[in-house]
Amino acid sequence: MAEDQRLLRIRPYYWGAIYLNDADCEEDFDIDFHDGGGPVLATASHVSVLVVNARTVDKADADVTVDVRVAPQRIDGLSHEVAFQLPSGRLYIGDADDSDEIAVQSGRWLLQFDVDDPAQARHVRLVMSPL
Repeated sequence: MAEDQRLLRIRPYYWGAIYLNDADCEEDFDIDFHDGGGPVLATASHVSVLVVNARTVDKADADVTVDVRVAPQRIDGLSHEVAFQLPSGRLYIGDADDSDEIAVQSGRWLLQFDVDDPAQARHVRLVMSPL
């Protein structure tokens, strides 16, 4: 994905979270870190954004919008951020049911997030910029 391009995905997340990791990550996802606060949780190899759990709401209210943009540098005004290593240059964004892949230059990236509701997000904005 080139700078200033976007990925927009609208779908339900039946696990109540959006998971992000490097495409070549061989470590299993450690669900235990999910017990902390939110809405953005991170380990060295995974990031999670808590969203509305599609199993606990009406089908009409289950969709979550994920809006991803690659930018040349950090932007102001986003609530949460994580510095994240992408050795492969490919970031998986999704859950156990489906995922999308963002291809960027390998290296360290700043992942900046904004959510509409910290407890049950229905709209997640992610801006990625190189560090």
